[in-house]
Order: sequence, then structure tokens, then C-alpha cells
Amino acid sequence: MKAQTDVLNFQHTATGVLLCLCTMLVNAKHVEPDYTKQSQAASEELCEAVKYYDDWELYHDQWVSEIFDFERFQWRASKGYPVKESKFYERTDYDKYSTETLMRLAQEGDKAANLELAQRHYYFRSGKVSDAEHFCYMAVVDGFSAMTSCVISSYGEKIARQMAKDKGQSSEHQLRLRLKLLAWTEITEDFDDIFAQQFAEILKPGYQRNDITDAMIDAAAEDIRDQLKLARQERKQYKETLRFDVKQKMPELWRILEQNKLEEQVINSCFIENEYATEYP
Repeated sequence: MKAQTDVLNFQHTATGVLLCLCTMLVNAKHVEPDYTKQSQAASEELCEAVKYYDDWELYHDQWVSEIFDFERFQWRASKGYPVKESKFYERTDYDKYSTETLMRLAQEGDKAANLELAQRHYYFRSGKVSDAEHFCYMAVVDGFSAMTSCVISSYGEKIARQMAKDKGQSSEHQLRLRLKLLAWTEITEDFDDIFAQQFAEILKPGYQRNDITDAMIDAAAEDIRDQLKLARQERKQYKETLRFDVKQKMPELWRILEQNKLEEQVINSCFIENEYATEYP
């Protein structure tokens, strides 16, 4: 019972973090600004990034750009985040394939099939997170940074189960699992993915211990990088089925908003009277 409680507690925490980040990714737009509460001001850097798009329209008191929204959709898809609810998403055969068909294709080296399996197991929870680990790991091998969160979550589940077995003690196996999880949080820094890094930073403090040094984490992370490199070299060659470039850069305007923890309403400030404003009819 204790083991089940620990695992459920971890799942609730990780799920809450994941849902929060996914909400930020998918739904953080088209909300009405409240200027009475808005203390954030537009910067010259922000308004210069706004000027990059020439299709801004006022929608429910919020300036929006279809091109900006589409670029964000493309970036999310290229990193392995779920995008099927987006208006830009076009269904493929992989959406209707059975799990068995997807597994056969994935074993043959089909990257799109493997990603579909990883997303079904992790984001849509058709099983335990640990069941998704292999598919998520191979998705990271293929360059999908979103799946680092899946691998981290899988290790979190393993640690919760091991803690229940250890009954308050700290075993060598638990130490190795913690070290592996912390090393994976460092791996997120290898990708151009603010959201994967945020997920890692939120969970990281809960697994740090005095007997795990930064040097140990760095060494473990290097081992993982070597394993990922080897896995890429040994990856079965299959016809290219991915529709997005995993190396796609994050839209600069979005990066500015996220790095500075700015609400999207601050874009409106670039269309009102201030020293950085863009003139629009």
C-alpha cells in the first residue's frame, strides 16, 4: 500500500507539472489583457521581435499573428510535444494505426511510429510511465527533446517504488536511480527546449542528496550522452517519415516571452503608445 501511495504521489506531481507546461505550450494565447494588473512593460527587444511578423490582427482585445502561432505549432511538433488538438494539425496514418502496427514499424526503425508510441504512453497514459521509457528514450535518440521529461518521469516512478522497498533507508540502488534522474535533468540542457528544462528544474530539487555531487551528475550525464550517440549510430535505417525538423529553432518572440516570464498580453504594449511601439492601422 505504501509503495502504491508513493508512486501515485509522484505521478500526481509529475502529471501536474506536465499539464501545467502543456497548458503553457498549447493554450497560452488569445486571452484578454487586464491593463490594470499588468506591470510588465514592452522592451525594445520584444517589440523588434513583434515587427518580424506582418499579419497582426486584433482579436478579443489581444493582438495575434497567425504566422507566429503556426511557427509555435511547428516548433512544438518538432520537439515531440502533442499537437493534435491544434488547428494546424493534419492527421496522418499514424493516428489510426494500432499499437501493434506501430510497434512493428518502430522496431523496423520508423521514427514517426516510435514517437507516436511514446506520446500515447506518456501524454495520453495508455499504461505506466515506465512502459513508455523505451519509446521515449528512442525518441530522445531521434532528437525529440520533449521526451526527456518522459524518461525523467520514468526514473521518478522507479525511485518512488525503491523508496517504498527501502522503508526510509537509502540503498545503493536508490542512489543509482537518483543519480540517473539528475543526470537526465542535465541532458535537457543539450536541447533548444525551454519547457523540457523547466520541467527538469522543477523536479530536480526533490531528488538531490548530499551524497550525490555535481561531479557525479556530470559524469553520469556524459555516460548518457555517449549512449545516445552510440544509439544514433546504430539506429536502423528506415525511410524518412518525420514531417518536422527536430533542429528547428524556437521562434525568437516566444523565446523572449518565456525567458523573461512575460505574459502574452505584453505584446499589446507594442501596439499602443510607448517608445517601442509598432504603428498599425
